[in-house]
Amino acid sequence: MTARREFHFRFVFTATVAAALLACVLKTPAADSPGAEAQRRHGLDPTKPLEARVGPAPASVLVLLKEPGRPDPKVHTLTEAERGQLKIAVQTLPPVHRRVLSAHLRELSFLDGMPNTALTSMINPKEPFRLLDITVNAAILRQNVSEWLTQKEQTCYEVTGSPLRIYVDAGTKIDALVYVLLHEATHVVDAAGQITPALIGKRTPSTFTAGVWNELSLPIAAYRDPLRAHVRFITNGDDTIPVDRAPDVYRYLSRTPFVSLYGSRNWLDDLAEYATVYHLTEVLKQPYRITVRNKDKEVFAYEPMKSALVRGRIAQMKQFYAGS
Repeated sequence: MTARREFHFRFVFTATVAAALLACVLKTPAADSPGAEAQRRHGLDPTKPLEARVGPAPASVLVLLKEPGRPDPKVHTLTEAERGQLKIAVQTLPPVHRRVLSAHLRELSFLDGMPNTALTSMINPKEPFRLLDITVNAAILRQNVSEWLTQKEQTCYEVTGSPLRIYVDAGTKIDALVYVLLHEATHVVDAAGQITPALIGKRTPSTFTAGVWNELSLPIAAYRDPLRAHVRFITNGDDTIPVDRAPDVYRYLSRTPFVSLYGSRNWLDDLAEYATVYHLTEVLKQPYRITVRNKDKEVFAYEPMKSALVRGRIAQMKQFYAGS
């Protein structure tokens, strides 16, 4: 397998009480405010529907996605059916996500041939009112959420010589785009509302990370695991974990408050994954079940949203539904 990277750039700057910060973020910038001025200068029209903000990926993003030996990603022009998928995905977002994106999302782009699923990139990192772009791999437009989650989860494991395989059941009613857009949109909300700690300067724990994380990618001792430390999503084939160890990986996960293996990587993805899986299961009423199978026989199964540790963080999701 050709070496591949996953890019998810999130920009957060201080930590405080999330609900109070989101209340400030949700206020429409006054016409003479720095926020409104930043929107005008960078070409963001807050009245433009989110699904109408599709455009070509910025040159800076295309540079980031270049990989030796791989063709450069190309702009994907959405079909009418795909535009319909996007509209549904936007409408499915939690109300706070829609309002924050209206003020902070400049452009949404789709590319063919991306080496990763999606990335959220900041336009003006030195300004107090942050504006962002989201770029999505158009390949996911052909998948439902279970197909895409299963494909992503399987990249962690080497399956040669083993009958075991990994599957994620999230139902067949939801497009992969719904999940991916909500995950990336949560990074935008995080960047705008300071839900996770600053990446620069003193990292004061936030409500979401306190008691779970010591550092960006270092959980507290109780939630660390040597095997999990070797998990990589989209690898060069040399550092995958043998799939026979998968039950051990998910037993570790079941002893943590992380809702997914991907969310256990760092506190940024912890928040994005938790908000997304919460919405998928509790709001959209879809399953989220990870299984290890030997052909038709189930060897191990785990449903994170039935874990007491995972559900102990549910109250923090209420902030995303204010005004609904």
